[in-house]
Amino acid sequence: CGVLNGFELCPAGFPAATSGYPAAPAPPAAIASQPAYTSTYTIVQPSVVVVGGCPACRVGVLEDDFTCLGILCAIFFFPLGILFCLALRQRRCPNCGATFG
Repeated sequence: CGVLNGFELCPAGFPAATSGYPAAPAPPAAIASQPAYTSTYTIVQPSVVVVGGCPACRVGVLEDDFTCLGILCAIFFFPLGILFCLALRQRRCPNCGATFG
């Protein structure tokens, strides 16, 4: 290594890694170590409630079906029978086939 303009040159032609800065101070000694905690984590997934979703399979969407009795009431007791037809409908899941009130 040689000296050129105040810099020390190594055989590759690059300046040596010498600087005028002081050495870094030593890190402070640890006062107390932290105790090792062993804990388990419980992940709680939020339950997503689909409006009109099937409570049995939680996949299908409930569809309204009119019962035979409701349709017969609508035909034979025409003006008032339409209310009975609407009151006697059932909700059915196309996925699992479950029927609800």
